[in-house]
Amino acid sequence: MIKINNVERFESIKKAQNNVGTHTNYLADVLTSVIALGDWDVLERMDIGFTTGGKSLGKINNDTWNIQSFFEPNASTKCTLSFTISDNVLERNLRNQLKALILKMLWVSPRDYSFATCVKTLTQLKKFSIALLDEGMNSFSDITFELLDEWIIAGDVGIDFNYQPTYSALNKLVIEAEGLPFDVNIKRTLIANEFNLTLKEPEQYAVIPQRIYYCALNYATEQVERLYSIRDKIESVSHSLVRFKDNLYQHYAEFVFKKGKAMYLHNGHKNSRIFKDEYQKLASPSLEQIYDSIKAHRPIIRTEHIEKFLPPLNITILGQTLKNLDDVGNFLSNYSACCSWLVMALSGMRIDELYHLHASNGCTNEIISGQKIFTFNADLSKTTKGKQAKQDSFVTTEVGNKAYEVLNAIHRPLRQTQASSNQLFFHRVKGEHSATTKNTLGNNIRNWFEHTFTSELELTSDDMKDLQVSDPKQTEYKLGGTFSFTNHQLRRSFAYYLIGYELLSFPQLKQQFSHVSLAMTRHYAKNASKFQKLKKSTYKEVEDERITQKAKIYLDIYERLANKERVAGGKGKAFAKKRVQEGENNLFTEKRNNDMLTLAYWEHKLRKGERHVHVVAPGIYCTSTNCSLRTQVNLLECVDCDNDYIVDAVFAEAKRKEAEENMHYDILHDELTPQSASECYIKITAAERIMDDLGLDYEPVIYPKEITNMLIPYIGV
Repeated sequence: MIKINNVERFESIKKAQNNVGTHTNYLADVLTSVIALGDWDVLERMDIGFTTGGKSLGKINNDTWNIQSFFEPNASTKCTLSFTISDNVLERNLRNQLKALILKMLWVSPRDYSFATCVKTLTQLKKFSIALLDEGMNSFSDITFELLDEWIIAGDVGIDFNYQPTYSALNKLVIEAEGLPFDVNIKRTLIANEFNLTLKEPEQYAVIPQRIYYCALNYATEQVERLYSIRDKIESVSHSLVRFKDNLYQHYAEFVFKKGKAMYLHNGHKNSRIFKDEYQKLASPSLEQIYDSIKAHRPIIRTEHIEKFLPPLNITILGQTLKNLDDVGNFLSNYSACCSWLVMALSGMRIDELYHLHASNGCTNEIISGQKIFTFNADLSKTTKGKQAKQDSFVTTEVGNKAYEVLNAIHRPLRQTQASSNQLFFHRVKGEHSATTKNTLGNNIRNWFEHTFTSELELTSDDMKDLQVSDPKQTEYKLGGTFSFTNHQLRRSFAYYLIGYELLSFPQLKQQFSHVSLAMTRHYAKNASKFQKLKKSTYKEVEDERITQKAKIYLDIYERLANKERVAGGKGKAFAKKRVQEGENNLFTEKRNNDMLTLAYWEHKLRKGERHVHVVAPGIYCTSTNCSLRTQVNLLECVDCDNDYIVDAVFAEAKRKEAEENMHYDILHDELTPQSASECYIKITAAERIMDDLGLDYEPVIYPKEITNMLIPYIGV
């Protein structure tokens, strides 16, 4: 079924689809059977769906479904479900088979799909419909493995079989086969390897050369530090802008009332045109009517005529005097772009995630091990039934937090003028103060970067060396040419340099980027290991520090063991067993007495490669070089793993509490499934076993009957 970010809205939409007429379960009782029946006359007369107010979203017979705004009112990328090909009508049977599939994905599939996935699936499958028609066929039932193989050999059917989205769309037919009004004669999901094909590598963005990257980071940081100290004044500039426009509209309304005509407007702007049209329809309007219309439509008054209604602004800040609306708009826009660039640079956020920065809770902090950790929060929470929402959060630095605070100072007063779109963070500083679009936000950041660093963008020999190391196949850039900046390069550079300098591990980066697979994370940090070798002197310092930190972990563990403190994990319990069997003799000695209780001993072992350790989670350490790097830690694997030490239960207790809260949330909202029940049970059980092994007192979780009824009883052998 369609996946909606807002849980409450999702529930109201689902309710609206089921409560149709006298039906209380319309999707299951009516739509599912009509889709499966395949009677096109009946299907075409039906509605695509219904608004929460019970109105139709349009008829299925329509070949263009403009329904994105219903599901995603604030979508940053606009798209429609179009069942035509280059504005030409598609053959009826193929067209309605596609509609049946999309309806199933939207409303009745047990799987969750975003609106974008539905659009991409339709786009790719329309290519198959063209190929089928060229073969004299008019049903997706005609697609077989053999036919696909023939098309690949022919190579001229208009389908790219080296492209992953081709298989993603085709496999939707297999995944959703049950309940479709046609047979799917592909019996399993397909991959390119089955046709002896290799998928094209995803597009790789350039890494920003170190010189340019360092220059931009330093400059943006300096600007943010300066702005942060006067952020209250920055916010007052935004407030002044809003108040000035309100006063301007009041005086302009008086002018129009007196003159009897609307003058001095930017007639090319739609707001101005709408206001003028409405004004002309009013017969002898009162001053209040004119003002209300101006406030509602916010027409754009030409800058050169503003002083006819109000004196100049004349705001002095940072040594500048902002005289008029253009000056204030440029000032706020410039620093908004600067701070936005730094937020992305210090978090690895995409432009889409920046655009959806939470308006009221965009940056939070918590104290972990005595250190304040700042986190950006994007308003993109997942709502997959039976799976807990994975928060779109990005750890950042103190400077990143300051950049956010300045951004908020700029945009908060603007958001307050637009209550209907108050949930969006970024608003226009020029013209009307409605929410900006994602493209406008991205363009502003890119324009700021190119304008600010024009003199730095000519590529030097060192820049070319950096570019060739990060992408040996690149041919776009030449010595003396101009570096072309795109916003997504910040994400690539974030990954490349942090991995290259070993300031972040792949599991940490995977978690930061919210990637499903480690392969995608490695793609972003591609060739970072070559960068390490290029910067040997710096890398040696990083390597020395890395070894020292790992040695401190070993030393801390062995000091705990020497003090007879409990250490959990398979390796910790094995040591305790050895102590019982062998007594106290020589447990911490190799050559010299108690040499295992010195930092130098562990540094030596780590340098020689005789020992290894990496952090799996806070307080959980693995000593195996073959450990699968993971960020979604399975505590059950760590409890008895022969390679693990667990020194405290902070992480385990946090996971236990999270699982318990998720369990009760699912029960309360009727979203409990066998999968989510077992996930909660496993996390809680593993956490409690760790606390038992560490000898900690705790109150065991009592499972509600809704959980126990779903679990399969198991007795170990």
